[in-house]
Amino acid sequence: MSLFKSFALILLLLLIPVVIKSQVQFIEVSTLQEMEAVQKKASDQMLMLYVDVYATWCGPCKMMDQQVYTDPAVADFMNTQFVNVRLDGECDYGRQYVTEQQLEGYPTMYIFSDEGERVSKIVGFTPAEELVVTLKSTTEGYQKVKRFRSMHRQGTLEDADFADYIAVVREMGNLEEADKLAGEYVEQVMDSKLSDNDIRVVAFHMDLDDTWWNTFSADRERLGRILGEDYLPAMEKIYNNTLIKAVEEDRIDLVSKLANELSPLVEKETGSWDLRSLPFIQYYYYTEQTEDLINYVDQRFETDRKGDHRWLYGAASQITDMDQQTQNESLLKKEAEWFAACIELEEHFDYFFYQGMVLFFLQEREDARSSFLKAESMASTPEQKQLIAQVLGFVKSQ
Repeated sequence: MSLFKSFALILLLLLIPVVIKSQVQFIEVSTLQEMEAVQKKASDQMLMLYVDVYATWCGPCKMMDQQVYTDPAVADFMNTQFVNVRLDGECDYGRQYVTEQQLEGYPTMYIFSDEGERVSKIVGFTPAEELVVTLKSTTEGYQKVKRFRSMHRQGTLEDADFADYIAVVREMGNLEEADKLAGEYVEQVMDSKLSDNDIRVVAFHMDLDDTWWNTFSADRERLGRILGEDYLPAMEKIYNNTLIKAVEEDRIDLVSKLANELSPLVEKETGSWDLRSLPFIQYYYYTEQTEDLINYVDQRFETDRKGDHRWLYGAASQITDMDQQTQNESLLKKEAEWFAACIELEEHFDYFFYQGMVLFFLQEREDARSSFLKAESMASTPEQKQLIAQVLGFVKSQ
């Protein structure tokens, strides 16, 4: 989460009531016996079980109560399709439950079949319209999963059905099961020439170190045709898989492949900041090679990116966003230099805003306030004005 989102969240927490009566009909549970009872109720009524795991201090949890569970469309769907349960993840039983379910953060919503099988999970605040779409997709998808699973056990799955099976499981958030099935598909079905079905499967379960990468990436138009709307999500998954492997195995060669081979496949679609630089910046940061990271940015800005303040801002802001939890002092000081260099070349709202963030992290509160005030004077859109007002309100309260 970026700093300005954190600021906004802190302010929201001050405004949101603690107790909100939800239109979704929840059953509050606090023991294993109560959880078993509601699962039995779901089974008896042949309904899926929705478990909202929250914490009393969690701002997004309160936002779910206030903005989402009071929405009529959400309530109508959830009250007819689910037995709905709420559990404080920090009560005695809650701590046991979140350990078993491997909680990633609050709020997390777990969805179980009427037979008690965990079908999917949703992590974090989810707007009402998005939640309804996700829940409808989950209920429909689970019916497909049961049919495909039966065919799989009987050995009657055709290649296309197998690919559909893996896709539905993945879309429902059961990534571990999807990975297992994809591994089985690769071993038993996949052809070295990569059929259309092969591409649909491996696109979400591969990295650039796989032997079929060159074949997979050879025809951009074919990939686009086969993957359709899944094209960019698949490329992002391949990117993340490869970056994780590069960091874990300390392999700069994979980072170079990301920059030189994967980035050209998505540059036109994303319009994102320099995708050829991003893998190196993330690699050096996550392998804690701070000096190499600083040198990389400095050298690029002094050579082929000389005077390109938008590029320098992109690199520096990326590092600031990654480093908000750790707040490495040597990096923070360098980030402050980089943002100052951007401002010297051109004054811009973003430059002053990020400079203020870094100075705030460095405990240079007055200088941070001055940067934020300068950003305020340059705010030109409603979003910028609202953002800087929230941040200045927080800074003044410190």
